[in-house]
Amino acid sequence: MLISRRGILKSMMAGSALAAYALPRFSFADTPAAQAPAGARELVLVTAGAGERFALAVREAGHAESLALGPGLPGVAALHTLFARARGKRLVGLMPDAAYVLFSELARDAGVATMFEGRHMTGADSASHALHCVPGFQGVGRELAAALVSAGSRFAITEVPLGATGAGRAGASLPGFASYRVGGLQAQDELWLHLSGLDLAQGCEALGIEPGQAEALRRWAGAVAAPVPASGDWERSLGIALARLAAGTAGAPCVKQAFIHQQPAQQDDKAHDSLVSFLMQA
Repeated sequence: MLISRRGILKSMMAGSALAAYALPRFSFADTPAAQAPAGARELVLVTAGAGERFALAVREAGHAESLALGPGLPGVAALHTLFARARGKRLVGLMPDAAYVLFSELARDAGVATMFEGRHMTGADSASHALHCVPGFQGVGRELAAALVSAGSRFAITEVPLGATGAGRAGASLPGFASYRVGGLQAQDELWLHLSGLDLAQGCEALGIEPGQAEALRRWAGAVAAPVPASGDWERSLGIALARLAAGTAGAPCVKQAFIHQQPAQQDDKAHDSLVSFLMQA
């Protein structure tokens, strides 16, 4: 698989589509379970025939009840029973996108709220990760990029908080990346662009913007979560980051961000694996 400019743009635009057509899946509710103190939330790890390294990382990061659905999802009634048993807990998982379609629809019907959703397309030498979340559940993109930048494969990570407010002109530094702020007509249109292995002109070309729209992002050594250990294994790094997010120990400014490592290709290569990660509140 090759990361293409079109693929990056599609992942950035997907946040608008979710906001317009699928927002009921995402929760902005101020529920007691969602506001429980960090570390006090019960976590259920859900797997469906994929993501073994992801699951291992979640277990290592903290206590989680495990629920393996097997390579094929159980019936509708069994899934409704699952959601009822998990009431008040957080569900975290990674599964093939075909299985996730049914799982997420039934979760919504059962009143389960989606806080975070990531779509991951991976190939032999590159990967694309399109992340969407509600405000307060951002930060996975930064942690994943920091863990993967030392590896040899190219990647593009986009993170779009639905209802992003913009975060000003200063942000925490990210080792291995040159960071820029791309302003928009409104605060919610602001983008932080982080580049590694390519210059500003190449990064702007990947996003279809003029270099004159970008300015250096002033850095501050603010309080941020301890970094996820460097690794070329995106599944493991994602598992650690999502477990921390579920426990309330991660976080980042509520602003759209893109992390690009090495030059994107001009065309999409369709040979890739497609998985979906999620964090839900039952």
